[in-house]
Amino acid sequence: MKDTELAFRTGALFNKHITDAFWSSFRGEYGRVQVEVLVYLFDNGAVQASEIAEGLNISKQHVSKIIAAFIRTGYVNDSPSETDKRANVLTLTEQGRRYLADHFEASDRSFESLVGEFSKTEKARFIQAMRDISDLISKYPET
Repeated sequence: MKDTELAFRTGALFNKHITDAFWSSFRGEYGRVQVEVLVYLFDNGAVQASEIAEGLNISKQHVSKIIAAFIRTGYVNDSPSETDKRANVLTLTEQGRRYLADHFEASDRSFESLVGEFSKTEKARFIQAMRDISDLISKYPET
């Protein structure tokens, strides 16, 4: 098996057994791109809409529509930038953080049920492998 094929298969298995539980926990509430916007804000703090658009590779118009809906629900705050008065910055509200935290907790329970099938040694190896992959990949700039 070639390296890229192994990477693709590993990613597909990881998504199927690990991350899909997180994404599917929003089913019926929000679509994946909407959730990615919330997670982006969670990960990056105060950002401009253009940063979200660039970071997630979606149009600024789409980001604006998503953000407007999240402002109405009380999950996102839009305020003037302290450094550039022409710009606004977006942040998650406490309500938005709690909303994501609930979904992260549900995903954690799903993850624990999966790795609960592993022996203690297998679980430690699995978690260390995830850390190693994350550390190695994070060394390279995004393309």
